[in-house]
Amino acid sequence: MALTMPPPRHSVSVGPSVGRGAASSLCVGAAAEGGASAALFRVPADLGSAHRARKSVVQAARRWRLLSDTAIGDLELCVGEIVANAVEHTGSTSEIRVSATASGVRVEVVDDDPQLPMSAVPDADGESGRGLLLVDALASGWGAFPVGAGKAVWFEIAADVAPAGCVGRLPQDHEAVEHRTAA
Repeated sequence: MALTMPPPRHSVSVGPSVGRGAASSLCVGAAAEGGASAALFRVPADLGSAHRARKSVVQAARRWRLLSDTAIGDLELCVGEIVANAVEHTGSTSEIRVSATASGVRVEVVDDDPQLPMSAVPDADGESGRGLLLVDALASGWGAFPVGAGKAVWFEIAADVAPAGCVGRLPQDHEAVEHRTAA
């Protein structure tokens, strides 16, 4: 499995809030950037933060109405895996940036460890080592890139819900069926 490292679609600022001794508040803020919505969360270095991070990211993504319930479940699982990796391998506070993009929802987890993640074959009897395999299977793309003295690990979940009023394209072997209510 290859680790992709494309340039970020947008910059991720890493300020004094990332690193040891940072405040333990989860929500940092939300913003609208060029028509795209984004939220930024600070994640303290404790394993319980993965649960809180998952819920916060899901809440932000639900507001954008880009993902089905199935895709929201994939998003939640991927956030939990990446945040748990950051907590376990760095022992420091991280930041999560979640953005609505033209193609879906993008999540970046920024920590202060410069070591880029590497996929490995997990031990068949081991209780860990499968997180990146799950992210690889569920996300439409993922990777990592250096940020300051640390790194950002990102993934995207593809949008799978058509905006209201849009009609999706059907496969050629299916016919469109129109349902109307009696007036």
